[in-house]
Amino acid sequence: MNQEKLINDLINRDKERAYRIADKLYWIFIENSHPKNISDFIEEDPDNPQGLRNTERGIELFDELEEFVRNTIWVINKTKN
Repeated sequence: MNQEKLINDLINRDKERAYRIADKLYWIFIENSHPKNISDFIEEDPDNPQGLRNTERGIELFDELEEFVRNTIWVINKTKN
């Protein structure tokens, strides 16, 4: 395995890890929010009658959480070396 592939694999692993952690944090936030505030972040998905989708505000919140987690993982990895 060459060094470039190894670096790409590690970056992708960290991105996936950041996504999963952000997703968990996001849903913890949603599930613990007051019901009147939930519609600020999620709404019914017209393309999937049994599903939900993020509103613009929900997308922004998720993206901010994911960026925070990704940066935290980067700092942790950097301090290990």
